[in-house]
Amino acid sequence: MTPVIRQVAKRPSMRLPMTPNDTPIRSPDAIRQSCAAKLRGIEISGQFIAMLGCLLRENWTTPMLVEMVSTSDGHLLGRCEGEASCQAFLGATDDLIRNIHGVAKVAELDGDEVGYLVARVTEVKKRR
Repeated sequence: MTPVIRQVAKRPSMRLPMTPNDTPIRSPDAIRQSCAAKLRGIEISGQFIAMLGCLLRENWTTPMLVEMVSTSDGHLLGRCEGEASCQAFLGATDDLIRNIHGVAKVAELDGDEVGYLVARVTEVKKRR
């Protein structure tokens, strides 16, 4: 019986129906938008909102945090719009990752959304 299933699955005109456990693959932008929508209503500190907004490319604060860089000792500096360089001390990179995991539970972020945020922090760390 298994060979018949394989033959049917290989036919280009036939598609196997999706089961409830199958989820479509989302684009990175769809993951970003979903993550932003879930986080938008969560009450957290203004600095953390600015940092999440920067990671998600969302304008959630005034002034907007437009860039974060990681120092060699694992700290984050930020640049607000209108500033020439990163001058604002934001805290430790490890604390940001820990806080992302904490808010993920409250906002009910899925694995893709948590992964997206952690990957964005990793990008910041690589820009040293």
